[in-house]
Amino acid sequence: MSSTLGDYQLANAAAGFSLGFGFLTAWEAIKQTRRLINPWRSVYIFMVWGELVANLAITIIVWLFMNHHLPPTVVTYFFVLLFWAFEIHFILQLIINRLTVVVSDRATAARVKWAVAVIITLVNIGVFTIFIPAHLDPPPDKIFVAINKYWDKATKFIILFVDAGLNLYFLHTVNARLVHNSGLTKYRHLVSFNLKLMIVSILMDCMIIGMMFFRNPLVFTAFHPVAYTVKLNIEMSMASLIRRIATSHENDFQGEHSTAEARGAATLSRSRSLGYHAKVTSCVSAGRADDDNMDGKSSDDDARRIFVTEEFEISQV
Repeated sequence: MSSTLGDYQLANAAAGFSLGFGFLTAWEAIKQTRRLINPWRSVYIFMVWGELVANLAITIIVWLFMNHHLPPTVVTYFFVLLFWAFEIHFILQLIINRLTVVVSDRATAARVKWAVAVIITLVNIGVFTIFIPAHLDPPPDKIFVAINKYWDKATKFIILFVDAGLNLYFLHTVNARLVHNSGLTKYRHLVSFNLKLMIVSILMDCMIIGMMFFRNPLVFTAFHPVAYTVKLNIEMSMASLIRRIATSHENDFQGEHSTAEARGAATLSRSRSLGYHAKVTSCVSAGRADDDNMDGKSSDDDARRIFVTEEFEISQV
């Protein structure tokens, strides 16, 4: 399909936003990477940089294609879809890793992780199988064009529902487990913040779906890095917020005990965390159980510690 002047203008605007906002996102990624003691051991950091590379690669390939520097061949479409597949997987796994921070049942978190991975992999396989033949000129069979007309849109709705479902699960878990059940009112800000960012994230998915009705599919592809750069920035903002809140609770927790005990908890946190220094395990709390009973402290004190006594490793998010 030939591209008009308007197509070029839209694609160039999308590329400019992706590069500009991507630079700010990359700067935040650099800061988070430098904050870690061993960044090469952090799955979170690899996924963040992988998302940035995938977004940049799609931006470059689409721009080269629209300027006729790349031919409409199987190889070109394959690499666009390859980076798109990484783009989708990385962003959803970043949401899941954020979710594992607050979910008490690790088995449930693992099931969610693998279920999403399987669903999105099947979607990717379907897209590779249908999208490439449908966009060849001429297509090997017109049936691919007919199927792709509906399948391409369906995949975007599947991704939207998975994205929204994971964020709603995170909201429910934080609100139910930390705010209502444990009385950790500081986490109301986390719930409110995530709700606002979840709306923005879903709007990005809606923008992608809306661009699919544009007559030139290349313009739609050019807006993919725009949406996923915004989504990546959202996930990094959420990670920073969780780290700040958890660090604040760790400081409050240490302040309730003797200096020697505080040093021990801080040492344990530093030795077990890979960089965010926000992990206080249940063994720290267990060592003080008898003292709490002797002091006659209420169960509310234990409730306020529930979050900080769970394993909290944003660096593995």
